[in-house]
Order: sequence, then C-alpha cells, then structure tokens
Amino acid sequence: MLPAIKMDYDVLKQFLKEPVIPMACKFGDYLPVLLDVRQVSQIVVPAELPDAAVLGATIDNRFRSTIDGTGTSQESLVQQLKRKASRLGRKDKAKETRMKSDLLRELYTEVVENSVSYKVYMEWIEKLGLEKKILESRPTIREVYIFKDISLAVELEELQDMRKDIRWDFLRAHDRSVPPTFWAFPEELSPAFLRKLGDLLGYPACCIDRYIFDRSSGILSPEVRAANQIIHAESPEEVDKFAYFTKDFFPCQPDCERAAEIGRNMYERVKRLDADLGELYLEYLSDNVNLIRQYPEIIEEKARRLEREREGFQRQGDDVEDER
Repeated sequence: MLPAIKMDYDVLKQFLKEPVIPMACKFGDYLPVLLDVRQVSQIVVPAELPDAAVLGATIDNRFRSTIDGTGTSQESLVQQLKRKASRLGRKDKAKETRMKSDLLRELYTEVVENSVSYKVYMEWIEKLGLEKKILESRPTIREVYIFKDISLAVELEELQDMRKDIRWDFLRAHDRSVPPTFWAFPEELSPAFLRKLGDLLGYPACCIDRYIFDRSSGILSPEVRAANQIIHAESPEEVDKFAYFTKDFFPCQPDCERAAEIGRNMYERVKRLDADLGELYLEYLSDNVNLIRQYPEIIEEKARRLEREREGFQRQGDDVEDER
C-alpha cells in the first residue's frame, strides 16, 4: 500500500487547473517532488517556460540595441569599451567581457523574472509548500531546483561550487581539444559533477554511469545513443515507457527496471489522485519516448541554428562572447 501523503487537496486541484504551467511540467517537475517520488526536480529557465522563445528574443534584441547603441542616444557600450581599451590596452578585454555578462544578467532579471510565466511558476512552488534553490548556469540561464527537505539546499550550493571550480580550471587550461559544444558547459564532461547532479535528481546509478560513459566516450552522445536504442528496438516490449519518467532523462536501457520502477511509482500515486490524471501521465510518458526518438534531428537543427547565429555575429564584426 502506498503511504499517505500530506497535502492540501484544494490547492492541488487549483494547481492542476493552472493554465500557464503545461501538464508536462506538472508531471515532470512539481508532482514528483510533491508526491515524494523524487527528492529534487529541475526546471531550466527560461528554456522551459511556455513563452521561452519570446523571452529569449527580447533579451537578444535589448542586448544588441545596447551593444550597438541603437537603443540609446548616448555612446554605445562597445564604443565606450573600445575607447577605454585604446588607453588601457589589452587588459580591458576581460573587463569588456565582464560588462557584457553583467548586462546579460540585468536583462535576465528585467525580462524573465518580471514575466507572468516566471512569476506563476515560482508562486506555485510556494503555494504547494515546496522549497526552491536557483542556480546560475549562464548569465541568462537559471536552474530552478524544487525540493521538500531544506537541507538539500546545502548540497545544491556544493554543486554550484563544483561547477564554478570546473569552469575555472577549464578556462585556465584553455583546452581547445574539448568539443566546442562543451566550452560553455565543461561540467558536462565531469563525472563527479554529473554523478552528484544525477543523485540529487533521483536517477538510478546505472543510468548515471551510462550517461557519464557516453559523455566521455566521444562516440555517441547520451541523446543519440538513447534515440538509437528506441529506433532499433526489435519489439515494443523492449521499450518500457515507464523508464522515461521525466524529461531529458536517458535510461541506460529502454527497459531499465530501476528507471521503470520510478515511473510506475509515479503513475500509481498520480492515479490514486485521479484516474483521468493517471491516463494523462501515461500520455506524458509516451511523449517523452517520442521526444528522445527525435533527439538526433533536434540536436542537428540546434547546431545549424547556432552556427547561423555565430556566422551572423562574425559578419557584423562583433566579438561578443557566447555568454547567453
């Protein structure tokens, strides 16, 4: 028998009807923690907000207008920096990068944190009696961690300290043998960081180990490997959709028993709340499987888009660091 879970069911009903937060986010981020299926979940902001594209474009436009001076009658930021650099020499390059990063952080605060969607997401964490810890991944990217046990905030702070150390060591080493896709996120190549993050998010150890192996092998990424496992499965029974219990999770095998156990546990608890909700969760699992099946195409399109943006910046003669 499943243990009783203390919660305000009236508040829960209101949450389930909240139109701003998609059901996928409710199933993947809020409910697993609320129902004690996982101790921590993660929302990447603004990427996982429903209006992410608009928020991102707004930040880009304001950043560009500030940099080139079109948004103000005063001297542009770049003009100021170049004038100072002519006097102070090469050392001002680091100052220029810091100023651009600070500008991006200010724009994140102005655009994202003042958006309706962001406020709704954060308010519901509090209304449901949950805790949160917000970590900066990049100047315009935050990871919002949701949990119940307040002591986990300390572990998340340790995770952030670990990330900072990894990035500092990477910058000092200036190791250009690392693929460009990891220059902004070198922690993705750190087994210690990935294991700690995976443990906090409640992923099975076997799946964490396989993810680390895939990342370090340089042969197949976890995304492509997981997609191939689904695509080349010889029978439907080889793919257990319960193993895909949350977004952006890649089980070591498409029928991993430990991962599927988490999905089934979540299903039973959701179904106990409402039978129709249980059916919606099954659809959510199927959507997760289909998304992973499409990951190779998604990654290729993202790489093409980033390359087009980079080429556009170069044509403009802009040396903005890829801080966003």
